[in-house]
Amino acid sequence: MKKRGRKRSSKNFPAQITNPDQLPDHVWFNTSGAGKWMLDYWDSATNKKRAIRICSAEASLSEIWLASSAALEDKVIITFARLSTDFQKSIDWNDLAKSTRDDYIGCHKKIVSAKIAGQLLGAIPIEKWSVGLVRKYRDYRGKGSRSRANKELSYIKRVFSWSYEYEKVKSNPAKNVSKLKVSARQHYANDEDYTFLLNVAKESNYWYLSYMMELAYLCRMRLCEVTDFTDADELANGLFIRRRKGSKDNIVNWTPKLKILWNEARKKRNSILSKRKQPQKIKADERHIFISERTGDNLQVSSIKTAKNRIDKLAKEKADKQGIEYSHFYFHDLKRKGISDTKGNKLEASGHRDPKMLATYDVLPAVVKPAGE
Repeated sequence: MKKRGRKRSSKNFPAQITNPDQLPDHVWFNTSGAGKWMLDYWDSATNKKRAIRICSAEASLSEIWLASSAALEDKVIITFARLSTDFQKSIDWNDLAKSTRDDYIGCHKKIVSAKIAGQLLGAIPIEKWSVGLVRKYRDYRGKGSRSRANKELSYIKRVFSWSYEYEKVKSNPAKNVSKLKVSARQHYANDEDYTFLLNVAKESNYWYLSYMMELAYLCRMRLCEVTDFTDADELANGLFIRRRKGSKDNIVNWTPKLKILWNEARKKRNSILSKRKQPQKIKADERHIFISERTGDNLQVSSIKTAKNRIDKLAKEKADKQGIEYSHFYFHDLKRKGISDTKGNKLEASGHRDPKMLATYDVLPAVVKPAGE
């Protein structure tokens, strides 16, 4: 809350207050009647500024300070917005991967700004949170996207779990709320759709998209794993793939096509740095392959997703104009396509440790011989 704008004048205060600047922030003197000391505070339950009387006109400076502190402590209303903000300042938060923090920040914004039964969810006092309220929010968000509803539910659980551990709340109302059922995505980007979008990417202003798409397909990678690429990942026998989410790291052997892609991407990276007169970093594992032409910094997943959404729109417009049948696919579908197109040991190639996880990515039907053959 901002301090009051006008400079404090001793003429507006009782005689015992000789230096008004020593008063606590947001404390002011109400001259009506016999006079009284007031405190402005923010009521998060109503999302409005309020004022309360804290002591009489005769109070000394020290008594005003004590009264102000006591009133503030009494009026602080714990909300999910406050718990979430506190969590984002914690040690636990700093231990999270940047991509996870970015996703959680998006969850935070959606949750605190949502209205359930006419109330702003982020401003509802925490003691009024219940299993029913969390379930209502999950179902409300599930109408638009079940996967997002589940991610935001996970964040609510995470915040309450952390708050309970630090004795900020007495219970976790989200603990026993189950996630919505989401069918595993089984879309396979066929060669025609893949080639069509790849060409749109090559013609776009985003130099990195076509390289990232091809690397994601050839090496069966997530987008966040592609952004991790540095010079240190170039080995004599292939590319070292640093996999996330519990998958096992592996090496993808060089092929003429993979080697050309890698060299071209590195050449473009070097060209950007040269134009910016920006020196290369000494350590190979700090020299990212995919960097911004504008800043020279390594590209972030959020920026790449924005670029991908834009070329998706361009691809649809182009397909409509040309009368071409085109089916949209997500960046993550490139990993699914890569695994499905792999011959040989798909589990080893994908880096997955669990065959059940592989089943969600290997979506093409098996090719078998007739009986008796």
